[in-house]
Amino acid sequence: MSKLHDSQKADLVAAAKRYATNYQSSPADRYMAHRGLGGVAKLRLGYVSDPAVGHELHRGRLAIPYWRPAGGIHSVATIRFRCIADVCVKAPDGSYLLPHQERHNGHGKYIGLPGHPPRLFNTRALLTSRPYIALNEGELDSAAVEGSDVPAVGTPGVSSWRDHFDPAFAGFEVVFVLGDGDDAGRRFAAKVCERLPNAKAVDLGDGYDANRFIHEFGPKRFRERLGL
Repeated sequence: MSKLHDSQKADLVAAAKRYATNYQSSPADRYMAHRGLGGVAKLRLGYVSDPAVGHELHRGRLAIPYWRPAGGIHSVATIRFRCIADVCVKAPDGSYLLPHQERHNGHGKYIGLPGHPPRLFNTRALLTSRPYIALNEGELDSAAVEGSDVPAVGTPGVSSWRDHFDPAFAGFEVVFVLGDGDDAGRRFAAKVCERLPNAKAVDLGDGYDANRFIHEFGPKRFRERLGL
């Protein structure tokens, strides 16, 4: 991918800020509350009610900005968008479906910006003074773990790991690797543990990702599962 021009970087920051402003009391806010993720304001998620130029196809989606610790035009690395359309995430009676029961027919659950490579989500967490960090398969699982008072970063999928991610975790005593409770998630955890000598795979059980586990059993039980 060619590097973004300064004007493109500034446009990305402006879009992320606009979507964050439109988040409160929006369908995205309600969807996140349904998933037990109502207390993750520091991640500055957004709602696309008024799309920026080039984002028109993402109207009505949850916006997931990849905020950097830096400020200015470099403060947003990319934005990913998650489908939260009623027809996809709700049952006929209007109740929310569990995430693994959602029906995203004919389109992806998540969509990134064209030409943007995979990145680490929530890199601010890498600045923690704690000797451990959690690595998750997905942005919303990272949000759930952060809400449980455990610093967490995420990848946008099992096939998105890149070689240059490795050094970011070198200074931690332990990297808790939290893949989904399925074959793909366990392969992801095994792959990361092969790459990072300080990695420790934590299996949350069949069918459980971090978000579902924390929502059902609570942050205290989750931290105990990590040995904290």
